[in-house]
Amino acid sequence: MISNSFKSIDRFFKAKSVVFIGGKDIFVPIRELKRRGYKGKIFVVNPTRNKIENYKCLRKVSDVPLSPDAAFIAVPAKEVISTVRALKAVKCKGIVCYSAGFKEIGKTGKYLEDSLIKECGNTPLIGPNCYGFINFSDNLALWPFSHKGERCKRGIALITQSGMLSSDIIMATRSLPISFMVSAGNQAVTKIEDLIYYFSEKTNVSCIAIHIEGISNLTRFVEAAKFSFNAGKPIIAYKTGKSQIGKRIAKSHTGSLSGNNEMYSALFKQLVITEVDDPIQLLETAKLFSVSGPIKTNKILALTCSGGGAAMVADNAEDLEIKLPKFSKNQKKILEKALPKIATISNPLDYTTPIWGIPEKTGPVFKNALKNDYSTAILVQDFPHAQINDTEQLYLNDTKAFIDECKLVGVTPIICSTLPENINEGVGNKILKLGGVPMQGIYNCLNAVKHLLDYNKFSDKKELQNFKLAQHENIKFTYTNEYQGKICIRAKGIKVPSAQRVENIKDLEKIKIKFPIALKFTSLKILHKTEFGSIKLNINSSTELKSKYQEIKKSLGSKMINNGTFFIEEMLPTPIAEMFLSIRSDKTFGNVLVVGMGGALTELYRDTKTFILPVSKKYISQEIKKMKFFHLINGFRNNNKAKLNVIINEIFKIVDFHSQEKNGCASIEINPFFIYEDSMIAADCVLARKI
Repeated sequence: MISNSFKSIDRFFKAKSVVFIGGKDIFVPIRELKRRGYKGKIFVVNPTRNKIENYKCLRKVSDVPLSPDAAFIAVPAKEVISTVRALKAVKCKGIVCYSAGFKEIGKTGKYLEDSLIKECGNTPLIGPNCYGFINFSDNLALWPFSHKGERCKRGIALITQSGMLSSDIIMATRSLPISFMVSAGNQAVTKIEDLIYYFSEKTNVSCIAIHIEGISNLTRFVEAAKFSFNAGKPIIAYKTGKSQIGKRIAKSHTGSLSGNNEMYSALFKQLVITEVDDPIQLLETAKLFSVSGPIKTNKILALTCSGGGAAMVADNAEDLEIKLPKFSKNQKKILEKALPKIATISNPLDYTTPIWGIPEKTGPVFKNALKNDYSTAILVQDFPHAQINDTEQLYLNDTKAFIDECKLVGVTPIICSTLPENINEGVGNKILKLGGVPMQGIYNCLNAVKHLLDYNKFSDKKELQNFKLAQHENIKFTYTNEYQGKICIRAKGIKVPSAQRVENIKDLEKIKIKFPIALKFTSLKILHKTEFGSIKLNINSSTELKSKYQEIKKSLGSKMINNGTFFIEEMLPTPIAEMFLSIRSDKTFGNVLVVGMGGALTELYRDTKTFILPVSKKYISQEIKKMKFFHLINGFRNNNKAKLNVIINEIFKIVDFHSQEKNGCASIEINPFFIYEDSMIAADCVLARKI
């Protein structure tokens, strides 16, 4: 679909005329459209019924007396193509295909979906195998089930690949300002990236929240994300299908291929897309992004009416590296006078129950507590159930006093409940009207604050605009052994240990490398030399060397020995740290760099960062500083420090080696890469060369 021209999508999403095509599955959609107060024209097509929901049934699409702006199709899969053809003949502007039985069912369905794509051409189509869309700004719903949601002038554009999740979100009691909901289904024609482009240009959209199972055109998604960032529309993403079972479900669900979750996470981060871990975080984070002003410092003020609540805020803030600055001496003096004697003056501040609900007393406390460099302040309030709301006004008294004081100093006021359900939707809506942000659950609230802070701190716009996925090549390659691989990278200025090849036992008498030495046997059939016993370290004499040589030969057997190479190397000094580095070409993500803690226990440590190339030295440096591995190279427990700029330069030597076509490098893995104070040495290397 060509998506840079959105006139057709806009007409579709703001339809003034709608045609429903189907039988029993169109009863509820028609009722829901009418219930929302739709003022446009409605037509119904059914070849056998006379009336549906008091609308006269037309026998065929060609009987519709005008060119409809939108169509809702709920017919058997085998009838969808002919129905779309008929809609195109009457110049329908856009289609929701509720019908299932396409790519998600396998080969037969894929053939049908390919035919559907061809038939649609540039006509927008949501689906197939989807719920449709709701435009809350214009009260237009092409949706198969009953749903809730108030009219919203400006809010979140939500896009999901799961129809049921989209329905669950609409039913949530979270005071969400939603302007659009789209259940994208299989994305046969209109893709998530098309919708991102469209919503990025809408003034009634504050941010875009997406649930992703898989992305069919990642290159276009990258460009859409950059477009969205430039338009000032943040994207919050929730990716499912990360586990092996989840990937299989995603594929059978909408035919999506999930891909590697570490690569998705790396890509999202580099595109300034906020990734969250579950649907609740998706909604709470999108809510804060939509309603809050900018959050530019990680210093927050937290107020509670409970010591337990204060402790919970402090614990979660520390985990998320959010600062709770102490009050100044002058603030403490003023607060001591304003608060009961039982109060402890700290941030978070438990202002205690004796003054709770009395704005004449709590207002001055809030005012003085806010006299600091905060961009956000949080008041923890757990409201009573709607059926026992006789004390609700007392809670609202403090809420209003807090919000009013925040407004006066330009601080974002957040009302946060300890338990998510303790701000019901009625209360949440009142908080929104007062100018606050109702957030449900302390962790979800603080996590959203951290996400918004990270988004607002991003400054390297030039790097974002220059970012493009490398094109994957379907190339043939062959692996070199460790000895050959090191010769290749040494020629490009990457340090490796001094080495000497050993053809037979007689060569052991001609070694030029001083003891102590290492003896290695390398073969393409051996992934981990330690597990095979094919590496012997700290050999100190010729006699010991010959003994270890015979030991490896006997252990591996003649068949393995005939398919590999013996060599000796100098023993390297103990490094400050061992690093893992790999670069490979992925068919979806292009060139992928992985850096992390190396050595024999790399898989156990799992302390790595993934980067989608190209990426800047500055960005890699920032990310390495967030790793546990960084503590080792930064003088952990008074050990020597390594120079980070030296490490970054060595990483980019490998990046350049991989990228330069003349080197013929298909992939490379160095593990371990020994790190010293001002140098690095590749202690092991697996290199794949293009054929």
